[in-house]
Amino acid sequence: MIQTYLRDRIDWEQPFTAGEYADRRRRTREAMAAAGLDALYVTNPADLTWLTGYDMIWYHLENLTGLLVRAGSDGTLFFDGKAHTTIVSTTPEIREVRWLGHDSVEIECGRIADALKGHGLASGRVGVQPWGYAPHGRVYDTLRGVLEAGGATVEDHSFLVEELRFVKSPAEVAVMRRAAAIADEAMAAARDAIAEGVMETDLEGVAVATMMKAGGGYPGIRSMVGSGPRAGTHHSPPQHRRVRRGDLVFMDFCGCLHRYHVNINRTFSLGEPDPRWTDMMETSSGCADAVVEACKPGEPLSKVQEVADAYIDRAGLRPYVWFIGGYSLGVAVPPDWCGGHWLSPRHDLGDRTLAPGQVFNLENQFDVWEDWPGGSGAAWIESFLVTEDGLEVLSKLPRTIVTV
Repeated sequence: MIQTYLRDRIDWEQPFTAGEYADRRRRTREAMAAAGLDALYVTNPADLTWLTGYDMIWYHLENLTGLLVRAGSDGTLFFDGKAHTTIVSTTPEIREVRWLGHDSVEIECGRIADALKGHGLASGRVGVQPWGYAPHGRVYDTLRGVLEAGGATVEDHSFLVEELRFVKSPAEVAVMRRAAAIADEAMAAARDAIAEGVMETDLEGVAVATMMKAGGGYPGIRSMVGSGPRAGTHHSPPQHRRVRRGDLVFMDFCGCLHRYHVNINRTFSLGEPDPRWTDMMETSSGCADAVVEACKPGEPLSKVQEVADAYIDRAGLRPYVWFIGGYSLGVAVPPDWCGGHWLSPRHDLGDRTLAPGQVFNLENQFDVWEDWPGGSGAAWIESFLVTEDGLEVLSKLPRTIVTV
């Protein structure tokens, strides 16, 4: 059971008000009703955080941690292991809990089926979320089998809650703005730490420490840092390489607050860079300006991709492109950090319309295999907020190569 004496001792500010969470549950129930669902068993970690404020670091692949949401009631039922009694007890939006033990997956799935039966929904239409990092696919197969054996119709609704999360409330936008400021502060601190002999891991430490001191949290994805021959790295963590004079230094990470992420990527040079790098980055910087100028609320999200591609082609930068594109940002729990909505639609989700409250990034990533002095590539990433007036770039730092 929830330890009420612990809940009574909560003396730290919660990410959002109870009213904010109640509105999210209401919107979820409305979406469920529109989809013809009687219940939804939420297991996507980001969705759990969005609906309850729950924040936990280890989603084991056999762990059936989840939230049972019913279309006809605001009451929810949380399932979790007893090891998380303190987390659950100090998460005010979790009102009722059923503890899972260390029994077989079949027995644990049976407890979820029993809860549905207790609410008269054993033969109802139940949505589940197999498209995610936890639990394992075989666990979901077992859950589906147990629920169907009890008479339920089980359907994949992995993106139902994510669709609601795509457009942020004013309270969420305020958190995103603060996350962007934290990211800028960390990037500036890392920039100032670049010097001969400094290891890439040192720069990562400066960035993370700055974010933590600013009140942020661990990002939903490991940071990317590369210098010199590794400056064109993609999806590579920092190494023990030491920065040398003349190197480009690539840094890509997310500012994070209450699990809300804002992505930023900048490229620096220790000493004056080769002018070809400078020209490339100064030219590509205008891609973000072109998107802000051309894309307005009410237009397709994919127009951002089209405008960015057209700009890159006109600028003659296509031969060096590794990736021009982006995806939705918001709540993220490691190891996942970007949503299913991309500027170029994926997962058969279709295109979306630009609407105030959406946040997404745009990447300009370049690989150069012509042995230009200083590195193997350069890049920038901006995060955009859609407002009533248009698109707003959240970072205040220059996109061009900064010499340190």
